[in-house]
Parts: sequence; C-alpha cells; structure tokens
Amino acid sequence: MNFIKISSVSVCALIFMALFVPTTYLQIKIPFLLVAILSTSALGLENNRLWDKTTIYACSVLAIFGFLNSVHGQFNDAPGAVRVLSVMFAWPLLYGFLSIFANQPEAILSLSKLFLATLFFIIVYSFLYIGHESGIVPDLLYFELDQGQIIGFYEGFYEYNLYSISSLLFLVPFAFHRALNLYYKSEISIKTVSLLIATILLVVLTGRRAVQLVLMMTPIFIITSHIILDIKLNKSNQKKPIKVFYKIILLIFGGLAIIYFLTKMTIDMDVLWSIFIDGFDFVEGESSFARTAQFDSLMQAWLNGNILFGAGNGAAVDVVRSDEFSWAYELTYIYLLFSTGIVGVIFYFGWFGWGLLRVRNGLQNTPTIAPYVAPMITGVFGLAIGAATNPYFGKFDYLWIIMLPHLIAGGLKYQQVNRFK
Repeated sequence: MNFIKISSVSVCALIFMALFVPTTYLQIKIPFLLVAILSTSALGLENNRLWDKTTIYACSVLAIFGFLNSVHGQFNDAPGAVRVLSVMFAWPLLYGFLSIFANQPEAILSLSKLFLATLFFIIVYSFLYIGHESGIVPDLLYFELDQGQIIGFYEGFYEYNLYSISSLLFLVPFAFHRALNLYYKSEISIKTVSLLIATILLVVLTGRRAVQLVLMMTPIFIITSHIILDIKLNKSNQKKPIKVFYKIILLIFGGLAIIYFLTKMTIDMDVLWSIFIDGFDFVEGESSFARTAQFDSLMQAWLNGNILFGAGNGAAVDVVRSDEFSWAYELTYIYLLFSTGIVGVIFYFGWFGWGLLRVRNGLQNTPTIAPYVAPMITGVFGLAIGAATNPYFGKFDYLWIIMLPHLIAGGLKYQQVNRFK
C-alpha cells in the first residue's frame, strides 16, 4: 500500500478544509486526520528517517513549554489551564508528527498549488454568496455551506462574514508575492492577474479591517521576507514576457469591472475609508472599544502580577470576551504577555525567529526553491499581523501556519531541486 500517497492526500485535504471551511465540518476533518495519522505511523514504522530531527525537536520544545505554562496556570487557578492543553501541547506535537508530508520530494510545489487553488475557491464561493444575497446569482447556482454567513447592506458600503475570510490574511500576501516572483521569471499570466484583481475586490467588500490592512502591508511583508531570507530578485530573460497589449487590456477591464461592481452595489469609498480608520481609533472608535477595554485590563493585571512568567496559560481577567471561554482574548500578543510574561514572549518570538533562520539557511543550499518558499513566509507574516487582534492561534485550523517556517525548513533538503528550475 502506498502510505506516502495516502498521507499526502489526507494532509492536503486537511489543509484545504482548514482554510476553506475553518472551524466547521469536523465530521469530515476528523476522518481525514485519522487517516493521516495512521498512514504517517505506517510510514514511520517503515523508515523513521522520514522525519526531520530538528523539526521534531522544535515542535517538542514548543509543546513542552506550553505544557509547563499550563501547569503554571493550574497552580494559579486559571480557568482554562487544562482546556488549552490541546492548543499549547497536543497540536504542536501533532503537527510535528505529520511533518513527514513536508519532507516529500514535491511537497513545496504541492503546497504552493494548493494555496492558490484554495484562494480561488474562497473567492468563487464568496462572490456566489454575495451575489446570491444581492439577488444577482440565482438559487440554482448557489449552494450553502456552514460558513457562519452574515451580510449587511448599509448606506455606502457592504459588510459580510464567512469563516474563510480569516484565511485571506495568509493567502492574500502569499498570492501577491507568488505573482511578483512569476513576473520576475517572466511567467506571469492573465489568469494570475485576474485572480489578483478578484482578490482586491473581495478584500474591499469584506469590510474586515484586518484583511484590508494586511493587503496594504503586503509590499512590506514581501520586502521583509526577502531581507530575512536573503533573497535577491533577478529578472529572467529566458522567456518572453507577456505582451504589453494584453496587460493593458486586462488591467483596463479589471479596473472597469471593479468600478462597475462598486457602483452597482452603491459602495461609497469615503464611507469605507471612514469605517477603516474608525477601527484604529482606540480612544473613541466604536468598533475598537472592546479591544481597548481588554488591553487595559490585561496590561494592568500583568503589571500587578508575575511580570517575568505571567499568570499561566488559561488565565483570565475581569474583562472577558466570552463567558464560556473567559481565557480567549482577541489581543493575542497582549494576552501572551499577560499569561506567559516577558520570559514567554522572548521564548515564542525567539522560537519563531529560529524557524525563519532555519529556512534562510536551508535556502542557501537550494536557492531555486526560494521563489516558492518566500511567499509562504510572507503569508505567515500576514496572519501574524491579523492575529494581533484576533485569536487565530488558538484554533487547530490556523495554528499550523505560524509553525510553517519550521515545517518548511525541515523539508527543504528533501525537495527535488530540478523541479524548481
């Protein structure tokens, strides 16, 4: 039996569902997860050298540190100390165990194609949903998924929600960086530019400030990735670039399409901009008031508590986001400081930096893979920024992304380098 193929297909299916239908359809995800675990176990019995030792070590260190912080929280009577063990301890070990997938000869290529395909499906379904709710798309062409659909039609703007919007924080920077690399290789196509135009339109329509901010910051993420990974872009002259005529026609039609949709939907860009700015007004902004209250309460509790080691995993303060999950806060990094202290912040940021350093060193030996790896790191930066005001790292569907540098670094030496030329 081809356990490598079974494991790879199962992991790819899990990644696709994690991004396309996050937090839902567990009845489908769990069987795929079990198949991935069983097939990976069979692979390990055949050849345990398929695991990268440094990656396993990195995941184990992360898990042990999370476990110790939960023990610390339990001693401090933190209400969520035990319940967060899945996030802080079990899942890092699971991701490390499944890292065999990243060590397959074509894993990086497969991931790159999978991310682009997932973005395409998210865009298509989002426009189907918006069009259906707007009366443009007939019932025959629309199918409803469990995506937490909510849409509002207001004066001058739309605002809608699908669970998959959060995935754009990773996929949008990834797609733009990948397109830039294709341009420098003179391989950019009309379908790639069309995908980017549709992505921009979708980001505008989401009304999600975090996603819009990440889109605007994407050039910064790209530059940061190239600096950290020591990558230099050299324009390729091996292939003829796409004709300027087609570029101009495509951009004109893309621009006209965006103007048409925004006008058709009576979108007022001034209103959109005002709403975007309001989200960053932490004094009088209506949408940021709750986060401001969380920030003040968490910081005060940290300053009055254990500054070095924090209150422990699962700890909570008077201001809560959810009565059921009192330890779940939107301000990820402020909560990290409160719960793990200065020592914890240094550890987690140092652990992430170590992963980036591993990727950088790995690319020195396989530079032809850099145009595929760097966009993934850019996507990680996008999610990291979005997570500053959203608890994405507390979810199985997104935690693996912040671990991606370590997972990729371990797999670089196993890739078929000739496939990246």
